[in-house]
Amino acid sequence: MWMKILILVAVVAVVIYGFRAIGGNRNRRSGNTEAPRQTPARENAVNLIACGNCGAYTPEGKSCSSCGKSTSG
Repeated sequence: MWMKILILVAVVAVVIYGFRAIGGNRNRRSGNTEAPRQTPARENAVNLIACGNCGAYTPEGKSCSSCGKSTSG
């Protein structure tokens, strides 16, 4: 019984390490060592701030659409 469990654990370990080895080789072959690039922010992007009253995120300087309070202060 113990021998069957040990063989099962060994087979699972070989499969896991095999997939890791194959995945690692695939990344090395592509030659891509750079970090993924972030997309640039759009020009019309708006900073959002949390409303002090209800916590909803609203554009800075506008009144909160949830509670109606001003988010500027």
